[in-house]
Amino acid sequence: MPDLTLECLIDGQRYSAEQLERLEYDRHVHVLREMKRLGAEIRHNGNTLSDDDINLLSPEDAREVSIATRRSYDFDGIRGLFKAQLQASDQLWKDANDAPAGAPIRIARADLTITGVPFDKFRQGSDFDALRQTYPALHPDHYFAYVDGGGRLLVMETFGMYGGPTEVHTVPDLDVAAPVERDAGYPVLTAGYARLASDDGTDINAVAFHQFKPLDQGVSVKLCAAFPPNMPQVIVDGHKVHMAIEFWESAKLAAR
Repeated sequence: MPDLTLECLIDGQRYSAEQLERLEYDRHVHVLREMKRLGAEIRHNGNTLSDDDINLLSPEDAREVSIATRRSYDFDGIRGLFKAQLQASDQLWKDANDAPAGAPIRIARADLTITGVPFDKFRQGSDFDALRQTYPALHPDHYFAYVDGGGRLLVMETFGMYGGPTEVHTVPDLDVAAPVERDAGYPVLTAGYARLASDDGTDINAVAFHQFKPLDQGVSVKLCAAFPPNMPQVIVDGHKVHMAIEFWESAKLAAR
């Protein structure tokens, strides 16, 4: 894999690749503990892991076991494992939208510059077919992604590295209301919104608005996610780091 470099700025604070990867490691261990608590069998090298075994996994092994465990479930299986958490998360999103008209949305932002991988190769990983394969490897809080019969991308993930997962349909829409100012220096945009998948498609006022500037053997990106007015700030803040980890892992996968 070619040498990659990362510059990451969140709320004026710089994060190194090592810091993001340490936070990612902690989430892999957390997800394994949570899945085990809910009844999943956690296996590594042919052995079933205890709680202590999970705590002693190296960063490399924790990532491998976490991805393999999440991939071992089909869609219905992972939904069943997290049934109570999915129901609680759906209600959290509905409560977060229970706000007066015109109440300000909450914004999560992270600015990244990555070198060592061509932008075209980096962007190939964002199409639906690629995401179906790579989604669990991009973040410990990603459970599955697939394209449903209507051509929509259905994903299950934990937002903001807090609480339980949510299952949503993501709808690409470059004309979605921009939560931040469009930067002319970043000519490539990916944008869209999410609806709850568990009911009639409740619009939860969750918007992704990511602006890209291709570089010579790299990319700068202004990542942005908008949340409804009453979303707990801990989720908004956590999702800043979530996005940074996800796009850093995307670059590492693209560079292989």
